[in-house]
Amino acid sequence: MVSPPAMSRSYFDAEVPIVALATAPGESALAVIRAAGPRAIDLAAPCFSRPRALSLAPSMSLVHGELVDPGTGEPVDEIVVAVFRAPGGPLGVDSVELYCHGSPAVIRRALGILEAAGFASALPGEFSFRAFLHGKTDLVRAEAVQELVRAGSDGARAQALSRLEGGLSRALSAARAALVEALAEAEARLDYAEEDDSPGGGMDPTAVLSARDLVSRLLDGYAAGRLYERGARVVIAGRPNAGKSKLFNRLVREERSIVAAEPGTTRDWIEAGVELGGLPVRLVDTAGLRYAEGAVEAEGVSRSRALASEAEAVAYIVDGTVGLADEDASFLASRPDALKAWNKVDDPGCVSPPAGFLGLSAATGEGLPEFLEKLRELVAPRFGLDAPPGAERELRVAGERQKLLLDRAAAALDGALKGVEAGVPLDALVLDLKEAADAMGEITGEVASEEVLEAVFSRFCLGK
Repeated sequence: MVSPPAMSRSYFDAEVPIVALATAPGESALAVIRAAGPRAIDLAAPCFSRPRALSLAPSMSLVHGELVDPGTGEPVDEIVVAVFRAPGGPLGVDSVELYCHGSPAVIRRALGILEAAGFASALPGEFSFRAFLHGKTDLVRAEAVQELVRAGSDGARAQALSRLEGGLSRALSAARAALVEALAEAEARLDYAEEDDSPGGGMDPTAVLSARDLVSRLLDGYAAGRLYERGARVVIAGRPNAGKSKLFNRLVREERSIVAAEPGTTRDWIEAGVELGGLPVRLVDTAGLRYAEGAVEAEGVSRSRALASEAEAVAYIVDGTVGLADEDASFLASRPDALKAWNKVDDPGCVSPPAGFLGLSAATGEGLPEFLEKLRELVAPRFGLDAPPGAERELRVAGERQKLLLDRAAAALDGALKGVEAGVPLDALVLDLKEAADAMGEITGEVASEEVLEAVFSRFCLGK
């Protein structure tokens, strides 16, 4: 593992050339090492077997050769170097990327050679920070890079990519620009009013209404955006021996839950992440619902009920060879939206499923495609989807930082609209407009303090 560097310097030390491993640490076929900053290409050239070729390489070009130790002349690895010259490239500053073999020995040696050449070990997210400083990205798109790295499902990937492509940033910047223009007009009218002792007059609410509509839509979609980040919790519930654990193991494609004929085998819940038609799901296997004889089993049953009551969706499994019991009816009354499955249809002793139940065999997989499709239909509205995966990509926020700033903007915009309706003085409306514009600017980074910027980028991966 590559340990994070000590925070002995500031992100704003932009004149310091930096280096870090950009790919995951550990053994791999290839690794990428990034180096950037003033004179980065000249500093890296002596560490390359063809220093002149590297020094003269045009931007956006590749150079093949060997990584060498300048002190001894020893070749370390065969590499390809990508060259980016300011103001082009992804960072807006001189930078190189070394594509080398991904053994821990090569990575350690390469980083050591580059640090000896004058590069400092990069802080977490420092490359993205420098891209931000040079106008190559904004905070929304920078945070989307981290979201894309952590995406655990195709849906989460698509949402993060949408933000990385800049649609959300452009919408927020346009709405903020209209607010700033309205604010400038209002302040100018106030200045003229002071000069000729005439009233400031009212304000055209068009820009405020447009911004409030955007903020409202983003806030409405926040829950779905967060769900893409953490996954929808789907609880598999039912009486003991209904086949819950067998179904859980089939869905996660490994033997995670113990399967046994003895009632009460599963005494606590087990969770695993799966992808359901592009949607991230946290699947939970729970203890069987029944009257428990011991304190430990009773606690397991109690937890099962609590999890089911809070879950985004519940799949309720009934043993078709036994049929419905009072416990089934009681639970389904508490979660009438549950997906009802009639398990063990492969067993000769299984009776026909009642109305509203899907026939299923957790043992053989019979009925599983229809079960998964119905489960997706049950979960999809939680993600704001009423259409198949990929049918639409709404603008959404997923980060808590962005959500809190949208709340701030919404409160200020509501205050401005109420003020317009009530005919309050223009100087009071200006305060609300400025608060809303500042909050929206903080989302994209158009307005941000050094402390906020460092807090945001310090949560990034090394090498990003």
